[in-house]
Amino acid sequence: MSNEYEVVVVGTGAAGLSAALAAKANGAKVLVIEKADVVGGTTAMSGGCIWAPRNYRAQQLGIEDSREAVLDYIRAVSPDGWHNTEEALWATFVDYVPEVIAFLEKHSPLRFTPNNEPDPYAEEIGGLERGRNVTADPLPIGILGEWRDRVRKVTFNVWLTYDEVVDTFFFANPKKWALRYAPRLLWRTFRNIRTRGNALSVGLLKGCLDARIEIWTEAPAARLVTADDKVIGIEVDRNGERITVSATNGVILASGGFEWDPEMMAKYFPGPVEWTASPSTNTGDGQRMAEEVGAQLDRMDQALVMGTTPVIYEGQLQGQPAADYFLPHSMIVNRHGKRFVNEKQMNVGLAFAERDPETDGPLHLPAWRIYDSQFASKYPHAMPSKSFIGNFFTAETLMDLAAQINVDPSGLEETAKRFSVFAKAGVDEDFGRGSHIWDLNRGGDPDHGPNPTLGTIDKPPFYAMPFKASFLGTKGGPRTNEMAQVLRADGSIIEGLYAAGNVMANCFGSKGVGAGTTLGPCLTWGYVAGVNAAA
Repeated sequence: MSNEYEVVVVGTGAAGLSAALAAKANGAKVLVIEKADVVGGTTAMSGGCIWAPRNYRAQQLGIEDSREAVLDYIRAVSPDGWHNTEEALWATFVDYVPEVIAFLEKHSPLRFTPNNEPDPYAEEIGGLERGRNVTADPLPIGILGEWRDRVRKVTFNVWLTYDEVVDTFFFANPKKWALRYAPRLLWRTFRNIRTRGNALSVGLLKGCLDARIEIWTEAPAARLVTADDKVIGIEVDRNGERITVSATNGVILASGGFEWDPEMMAKYFPGPVEWTASPSTNTGDGQRMAEEVGAQLDRMDQALVMGTTPVIYEGQLQGQPAADYFLPHSMIVNRHGKRFVNEKQMNVGLAFAERDPETDGPLHLPAWRIYDSQFASKYPHAMPSKSFIGNFFTAETLMDLAAQINVDPSGLEETAKRFSVFAKAGVDEDFGRGSHIWDLNRGGDPDHGPNPTLGTIDKPPFYAMPFKASFLGTKGGPRTNEMAQVLRADGSIIEGLYAAGNVMANCFGSKGVGAGTTLGPCLTWGYVAGVNAAA
């Protein structure tokens, strides 16, 4: 076989580049292949928050955490019954994630800073009010040299850090926010400094380049090569021809989800899917290749689902995560005009993933964001865009607005009245919006009372915008063991095959246990796969 390597990594997101760095650091000759013409995958487009319990950066700040507390928390907030199959993977993640953060700082220019953000269920056993989330510090893209134009672009401002975006005043009072951050933003713009997931991608890529890891772009994987039930290589389409690449130690799949594959989405997520918010190259290649060699696919109905605002990205309509719907004077309703979720909770997307037991279609979709003139006057910068047809509706009465969007008029009017009563009292009796540690940490209006997330909806004109359930990434794929080795349905190991990131059966699934429950496991399982593949 030509093109001989010890480890071949498929994908250049957080999982793939973490795997490549770990394999290289442990002595392996590594090749990374990427389907797109740019590097970074979904990671480069992300907010960049990483759930990393017990990280040493938090310890330096005096934040106490323990293995037992983290595991207690995960068990408390995970779906019923998941501990029966995921306990060993949870433990592996908790054990390795502190090591991963330290490793990446040693082998790349990445430096991480804890965010002042709680666990989304901080009140539960083992929950913490801060310290478990970190983000990569800003990095100038110029450190990549000739690779500086080969990092995937984003749909948002690349010069804002995660902490700056979730700052209380970002949406509530942009003037205060601008006075606080404008000087550093000007400096970052001048220096072309990247933040959030883009900074993470820049740092990981720089680490790989400095380690002299070979990276091929525009090189989609086609098929795994096996011999005696062992994966020994991979077929790759490159420069107009299909070539075979040897992987004597193993292939690590880190190719992302399948949210851009119509057939797989129709099978596992029946119903409308709009405004997908990830690279269009996420078409389930890794899942299919793994299944072809006998892997057990699992958790295929799990995904990161969020409310998004439409944007044009790479010439097509995509979604950008929205953060306007939990400000005062706003709410979300279904086709009956009824609220069905605490709009401020982190896992609001879970409500949109619920299925109707009779039809198997979405239970709460279509859904709508509802605002009034108070929202428009206080937060004009957060108003929905009028530039997309079918994205913006307005009326002088709620009854007329309901008629425009095909929502039950009496239901909408009754819901707005009830919501306004809650807002005046400062207590959401239906869903508890603004009553949790997560709710009150950031994202409301600190100058608004008695509850910074609640405001009456009773002043015309009224506005509506569709609340689209967008997929930021599916989380199903081949099941793995604690060493990131891919398993068959009978539990046996497919030798030479590893999986990490959104291509694998995610042990946390759709329900995020913390902000960054996607990136934290991606980096960790990439690291675990790289270490074990190199051994």
